[in-house]
Amino acid sequence: MDYIASRPLLDGPELDAAIVRARAALSAANGGHAGGNAAGYPKVVAEARALLSALLDHRLTLAAARLDERDRGAVAAARADRNEAIAVTAALLYWLPSGDPAWPDVALTVGRLSYDRYSDPWPDAEPPDPDDLDAACDLLLRAARYEDVDERTALYLVLALRDRRHLMACPADASALMTWGERLLAFPGAGGIGRADLHDMLELELRDRGRPLARAGGARGSMGLRSLRLAGGFG
Repeated sequence: MDYIASRPLLDGPELDAAIVRARAALSAANGGHAGGNAAGYPKVVAEARALLSALLDHRLTLAAARLDERDRGAVAAARADRNEAIAVTAALLYWLPSGDPAWPDVALTVGRLSYDRYSDPWPDAEPPDPDDLDAACDLLLRAARYEDVDERTALYLVLALRDRRHLMACPADASALMTWGERLLAFPGAGGIGRADLHDMLELELRDRGRPLARAGGARGSMGLRSLRLAGGFG
């Protein structure tokens, strides 16, 4: 059974209505209780969570691409969707056996959303929670072992590992950052950072390790090394 719903193509009022229905379906599958022990649980609940997770993630991606940061209502709604998506998807991940074919995709989603919350660029954000950063790094690294990792995931890994390494010195994170940085350099756009800027970032991380990195070609990127918002390029 594949618990991951295909990415919905809905938008606007149709998408909003689909999310309302998905919430109702999850509540019904749970027997009206958060713990959920009605007939058919947990398979039916897992399916309902997968659908709601995909719908919320889709609406969040659309909202992030269109967001006017001066619209406090829109920002609050996007944050609420992200929090709900993390909660629903994390509950699905907790239930799934680690050997389930869907586990890596679910883990990648929780890791990506957790990093987005940690690096929230919108006005009046809460202070970054290191637990979100730990969840992002640990889940992305674990899931990436099972996946043919795409550019978006490689970018998330680089940014999350870089941020955690700046919070605490961890040789394993430093090594993983180099590995995934080199993987990201293999993509023509280097995840939107630019190959020259990514190379410079990795050189800084390597400065105390004495291991030179082959110079990447291409002009210096204009996006710098800030935590990039990914919805526009990889949604």
